[in-house]
Amino acid sequence: MTTSMTRVVGVALVLGALWFLGSLGAVHACKCVVPGSPAEELEKFDAVFAGEVTSVSHSFDPNVTPYKPGDRTTVGLDVSTVWKGVVHERMYITTPPTGGSCGFAFSEGGQYIVYASLNASGDGDYQASICSRTALRGDAQADLDALGEGRAPRAGTAGPQPEQSQDSFAAGLWVAVLVTVVAVLLLGGILAYASRRRR
Repeated sequence: MTTSMTRVVGVALVLGALWFLGSLGAVHACKCVVPGSPAEELEKFDAVFAGEVTSVSHSFDPNVTPYKPGDRTTVGLDVSTVWKGVVHERMYITTPPTGGSCGFAFSEGGQYIVYASLNASGDGDYQASICSRTALRGDAQADLDALGEGRAPRAGTAGPQPEQSQDSFAAGLWVAVLVTVVAVLLLGGILAYASRRRR
C-alpha cells in the first residue's frame, strides 16, 4: 500500500470515528412554545388524563451521558380520570431522557395530569414532554377546574407497553463502519485510477 493510500485510509477512518462519536453526543436543545389554556391544550393533544406513576424505567443509564437519539424513559401510570383519548386503567407513556431534549421528569408515586401525543410510530403509544401542561396534580388546579369531572378509564385494561430502543448504539456503529468502508473504497478507487492515468 502506497503512502498516499495509507493516508487516505487513515483520514477516512478518523472521519468515520468522529462522525460516529459526534452522532452519539448530539444534543438538540428543547424549544417549546408556551402552552395555551387547558381548553386549547385539550384540543391540541391526543390524550389528557390524570393518574399516579407506578413505574419509571429507562432504556439508558441515567447516570451516564451523552444519551443516544433513541433513548427514552417509559412511565407506567394507574389512571384515575380521563378527559380525552383512548386511555386504559394502566397506561404506559414515553418521554425523552432529559429536559434538554424536552423530557418530563416523572417521579414514582407522584400524581400527575398528563397531556400526551401519539408517537409518530403509529403503534398507539403516547408520549409526554415539558412542552405541554403536563404537571403534578397539586400544581394543576387551574387545569382541573377548567377540564371538569372527566370520566373513568377503561376498567381492567392496560395500554401497550412501548418497546425501548436498545439497539441504537449497535445501529449507529454499523452505520459508522459502513460509511467508513464506502469512503475508503471510493477514495482508494479514485487514487488507483489517478495513479494509472499518470503512468
